[in-house]
Amino acid sequence: MLIPPELFIAQPAVWLRTLSRTRATISPSPNFGFGLCVEKIRDDELAGVDLSSWTVALNGAETVVASVARAFCSRFASWGFRREAMTPVYGLSEAALAVTFSDIDRPFTACRFSSADLAAKDRAREDPTGIELVSVGRPLPGCSISIRDESGSEVESGRAGRIWVRSPSLMSRYFGNQPATDEAIRGGWLDTGDLGFLYEGELFLSGRVKDILILRGRNYRPEDVEHAVDSVVGVRTGCSAAVGYLPRGAAGEVLLVFVEKRRRSQRNGGRDIWLAERCERAILAATGLEPHQVVVLEPGTLPRTSSGKIRRHEALQLFLTDRLRPPRAGQPLRLLAALARSHRAFRTLKRSAAVEEEP
Repeated sequence: MLIPPELFIAQPAVWLRTLSRTRATISPSPNFGFGLCVEKIRDDELAGVDLSSWTVALNGAETVVASVARAFCSRFASWGFRREAMTPVYGLSEAALAVTFSDIDRPFTACRFSSADLAAKDRAREDPTGIELVSVGRPLPGCSISIRDESGSEVESGRAGRIWVRSPSLMSRYFGNQPATDEAIRGGWLDTGDLGFLYEGELFLSGRVKDILILRGRNYRPEDVEHAVDSVVGVRTGCSAAVGYLPRGAAGEVLLVFVEKRRRSQRNGGRDIWLAERCERAILAATGLEPHQVVVLEPGTLPRTSSGKIRRHEALQLFLTDRLRPPRAGQPLRLLAALARSHRAFRTLKRSAAVEEEP
């Protein structure tokens, strides 16, 4: 049975009443759905509800937040929901669908890890003051997980890196997009674009390299958010980055937007606040998304590839470790000089090629 999303958002109790009435044993939801139930369902909406038959509550499709999962288990225990039923999982469309499941016979596992170690892709280390992550379990039969670095080489056990998946249900290709297929699948392995690590044999997700935004269970393109701020007066066109991340204590991932302003300034805090508010309104009007924060940066602050493309994930990591800094004085001039040298070299090469082609 499928419940229309708009009905679930308006009346999440319908989901639990339906599970009770049908005596369903398996039902999935993204993290935000469990949180919505805790937030919006009243006791009087659950008269006669019995959730004891619900043995596998799949929790996936977005970051699983330990506090939300615990709150759901506690909130609905009086209606027969068992803590063991909460089942964090990991999967993706390209693997059609499931890759890892946590144990359905025991409560889910959550540990706190050093944020600095994860950001530096060092070996995962438990830290009582660190970020709390939820285990999404072990690979299903026939599925394999490999954690690799940026070059595609497998890293030692316990170290964070990119998650690669091999599965009998792995897709053969992206329809009509061979370049994307060649980039994603190599040697029978899929580079998921997700970040994580194996700890005591279980998979923990720590971030995402893919640019897609996953907010409240829905996917959004970062480009749509970034284009919305391009027209805001005071923002450098094409110099913004939209990313999703999980702040400490939050119930789910939120939207963080970096924008570079047009002019460098020494003291302009009031204008930066004004610019951030203008960006927030533009994003809400264009996409319906309300940013958690808009960070106004000095020109040239966002990291870029050699071809000039903004590195969204690197910008987030630098921000989270308080290392997102504007370029040093004189650096833009050196960059312009380097571009000028490259342009002159290209013109020389082009003239040489033209001479060689003459009969």
